[in-house]
Amino acid sequence: MILKRLFEEYGFSVERILLKEHKRLSLTMQEITVLIALFSIYKKRKTFSTLAISRRVEYNSNEIGQIVGSLLDKGFLTICLEQLENKEREIFDLTPTFEKIEVMYEEEEHEKNKQQVENEVMQTILKFEQGLGRPLKSYELENIRKWFEEKLYTYDQILKAIDQSDEKVSIKYVERILTQQPLKKIEIDQDVEQALDEIFKSIK
Repeated sequence: MILKRLFEEYGFSVERILLKEHKRLSLTMQEITVLIALFSIYKKRKTFSTLAISRRVEYNSNEIGQIVGSLLDKGFLTICLEQLENKEREIFDLTPTFEKIEVMYEEEEHEKNKQQVENEVMQTILKFEQGLGRPLKSYELENIRKWFEEKLYTYDQILKAIDQSDEKVSIKYVERILTQQPLKKIEIDQDVEQALDEIFKSIK
C-alpha cells in the first residue's frame, strides 16, 4: 500500500488529505478531528487510549467514544486486543483509512480515463464527419467502435491518419494508413467499453 508506506517511512501528511477530502470520504469535522488525533498517536504507538486522544481534541470522553464508534462503523479504523506479558491492551490500526483514500483516488482516475476515452471517440467521429461533410453510417461507426474497443490504435494515431488522408478521407482509407503504422497497446477497462456502447447506440 503506497500511501501507508509514504506515511510510515517518509512522514507523508495524510492529515492534509483528510481535511481536504473529508466530504468525499463522508466524514464530519468531529470525525476528522479525532481521526487526525489518532494519526498523531499512530506515529508514536499503536495503543488505543481515549486519554491520549483527549489531549489533542476539545471533546470529553463520552464524545470521543461516540466519534470513535462512528469511525469504526464507517470502517476507518479497527481496534483489537493484544496480549503482552499477561496483560491485555487495545491496539488500533488505521490501514482502512489508507485503503479508503487510495480507492477514492483510483476511482477518480478511472472516471477521468473513462471520460477521456468518451471524448476521444466523439472527437474522432466529429473529425470524420467534418471531412466527409455528412453523418457517419452505421458500418462506419462500427469500425470506429472496433478501433477503440479492441484497442487497435491510439487516439493520436487515428487523428494523424485522418490528417494524412487529405481529400481521400474515409474510414477504409484511414484504416489502411493505420495498418501501416507501428501499433501501440492501449488499455480500456470494461466500464469504459460499456460507455462506448452507449455512445454508439445514441448516435445510431
